[in-house]
Amino acid sequence: MEITDSKLILLIKTFNKAEFEKFEKFINSPYFNTSEQLSGLVKLLKTDYPGFKKLSKNDIFNHFYPKQEYKDKKVRDLLSRLLELAEVFIAQLEFEKEHTTRNFSIMNQHIERGLDRHFKSKFREYEKYINSQNVIDENYLYTKFSLAKLYRNYTDIFSNVAYEDSFSDIIYTEYENFLNFIIYDILNYTLVFSIRNYAIKNDIHLEFSEKVLEFLEKHPPEKYPVINIFRMILNIQKTESEPVSEVDVKQYNILIENLDQNFQSVNKEIARTLFVYLVNYTRLKSLGNNSFFKEEHYRLLKYSIENDLYPKEGKYFGEASYVIVASTALINKDFEWAEDFIEKFKNELKPEVKENAYTMCMANLNYRKGNYEKALKLLVRVSIEDIYYQLKVKNLQIKIHYELGDYEMCKSVIDSFRHFLSSSKQFPEFVRIRFVNYVNFTSRMVNIWLGGDTRNLIEILRELNELPQERVESKSWLLAQASKIKI
Repeated sequence: MEITDSKLILLIKTFNKAEFEKFEKFINSPYFNTSEQLSGLVKLLKTDYPGFKKLSKNDIFNHFYPKQEYKDKKVRDLLSRLLELAEVFIAQLEFEKEHTTRNFSIMNQHIERGLDRHFKSKFREYEKYINSQNVIDENYLYTKFSLAKLYRNYTDIFSNVAYEDSFSDIIYTEYENFLNFIIYDILNYTLVFSIRNYAIKNDIHLEFSEKVLEFLEKHPPEKYPVINIFRMILNIQKTESEPVSEVDVKQYNILIENLDQNFQSVNKEIARTLFVYLVNYTRLKSLGNNSFFKEEHYRLLKYSIENDLYPKEGKYFGEASYVIVASTALINKDFEWAEDFIEKFKNELKPEVKENAYTMCMANLNYRKGNYEKALKLLVRVSIEDIYYQLKVKNLQIKIHYELGDYEMCKSVIDSFRHFLSSSKQFPEFVRIRFVNYVNFTSRMVNIWLGGDTRNLIEILRELNELPQERVESKSWLLAQASKIKI
């Protein structure tokens, strides 16, 4: 009977060599463990660490109860008792890493034991340490609040000032730090939901977030620039889907200037969130072919990739993000950077999607470089079980056959694509409309090349120019191809 799937062994397998040795010392310490049997069990497990391929439940039982008939409950009891201690051990490891928790525990004990001088010394020491930190994040702000709360508790116990004005100041400092912590978290959550709205519609009420933003308009957060950056981002978000105005550009530039000046004080994961939003914001603002936001979108996208600020799915690079980043670089004709990105980040994708995403990106790269036949061969290898891959593959096939002048084949792919768009119910209506318009315009241009009246091009151009960018897939490509038709 194997032990490899027991919770104890699954936990111990995560210990590196140094941790296992530390665990052995932990178990042998009479402060944490008084059972010689459990010390012996760790010693026995050490003989099979780290693979645990030899020891069985029978081996463990025979080691401790050599003259008894095997009873599974006794082995399970041993493993269970050691698991409890192993979990105390990993909690101890975490406690040792937590500088804040350790110091607060010490200061609380100083208060409980009436050690006035000890508390003052440790408090000053830790307050100086916290104030020296550059990164202003949730942990920093919560620590500032906790310190203020701890100091109020200390003052209340050691000084008879409960009814003096100075004690009101102490309470207000605690309140102010608590407010900063709460505001920071509320704005962070609000931004996260704003980003999620690009993928899924959240039926979530954030009225309190609006109240917080109103409060900050009256009371600008001068002390903590990162809170002001949150505020500015959520303010520009209100007009993200509207046509670009001078106010948009001005507000955006002020935001970027603030972000640049205070970037060192921003937590890495918060910086990632900020850049994910800003990349999406500039993309939306560039849909109307605004050159400023188009350049900003690509600049931010590249910066986020080069500085590890891109969105991740756990420890992996997102599959959809991988395809989008490569496509954006190719649209900008940044071929060298795009190819380097495709190759480098291929190995950061989930293993099960890696080859498919890579093949799609390489097909797009070859298309953009004019290697049409190679691109078509690669597209055949792309799995289209995911409907979004089918959209990308069909789109690229249409473009390649059209640019090759193979209009009959192009028309065939269009008909197949049109049928797919009408029958599939899996993607949002705005996506379906975007691609339906794309295939309809392409089909009408193909008909002209196949002998139709060239005067129809005037109507095609009029309708195409009237439709906003977001309602037509590859609108720039359609306009470029239409300009090549001679009336």
